[in-house]
Amino acid sequence: MDWTLFGWAGIQLEIPTTWEISGISGDEKNGYLRLDDAEMPRLELKWAKTRKKKPDLHKTLDEYFKLVRKNYKRGGNVSFRRNVDLIKDEDFLKGHTVLGFSWKGGIRANGLIVHSPDTKRITIVQVMGRLKENWRPTVRRIFQSFSDQGDLQHTIWSAYGLRLAVPKNYKLEKQKLLSGYLLFTFARGKRRKLSVERYGPAEVLLNEFSAEPNQLETWFRARYAKAIRGYGFEVTLHEEHGDERINFVGQQTRLYDNVPVSPLLVLDKLRKRVKLTFFVRHCHRTNRIYVVQSIGRHETSEKLAQEVAESIHSH
Repeated sequence: MDWTLFGWAGIQLEIPTTWEISGISGDEKNGYLRLDDAEMPRLELKWAKTRKKKPDLHKTLDEYFKLVRKNYKRGGNVSFRRNVDLIKDEDFLKGHTVLGFSWKGGIRANGLIVHSPDTKRITIVQVMGRLKENWRPTVRRIFQSFSDQGDLQHTIWSAYGLRLAVPKNYKLEKQKLLSGYLLFTFARGKRRKLSVERYGPAEVLLNEFSAEPNQLETWFRARYAKAIRGYGFEVTLHEEHGDERINFVGQQTRLYDNVPVSPLLVLDKLRKRVKLTFFVRHCHRTNRIYVVQSIGRHETSEKLAQEVAESIHSH
């Protein structure tokens, strides 16, 4: 079984590579996510902010058992257990309050309720399996890899074989998770925006521009014609590990750019121009095109796009 690191909303854990998102709602404060394999639901995450320093996890578990009974009653009677301890390590999730549980009906599940003092969240992580499945090693590995820490510099986001790391002060605003297109859009305040897109299959997208000397650049300029209008760019093309990469680093153009007078230069310094950066990569191994876009008036816009582009991992 192959494994990969999965992250969402600040929560990280290891999962089998065959498990993928099947349901998602909410935001980084309160939300829900489910992962399925080809046969059945496999993992559920549910998280919520709390103001209580020592929340009653047993009360939270009582409410969660009501949801389980409602959602899985078709499989027959559901029996529950609490204070289930699958991980014997005394340092497991040290500093956190942890309560283990299990239940069995038409399927069975093991779970944890975790209160993190760093993020001030209560998180429920539940792993499900068939009744006769030898799954305890899988459950243990997932639980032992679980993390919900507030002191990390980056937040991991994963979906459909794509994983990326974004500075934690950038908050997810929007996502699109389609078979041929993935989009993550982040913001820091009102003026700094960051997006990561994955397109595929690349061969089909680039085939339209097969007569062009650079298919990737021509595709990009056609696809992002509206977004790059009004900007001047420095374009750098290079190849790395057999993949074509193009960097577009630019800023807003202004009507007086070609006017050689100094008073306007002073005005230009007072009102910083918007910086727009694109890092584009055609990955032959995955047959995908990745586009990282950063926009803002801060000088670190280019560095941010580069760091996020370098963090992208796909399988």
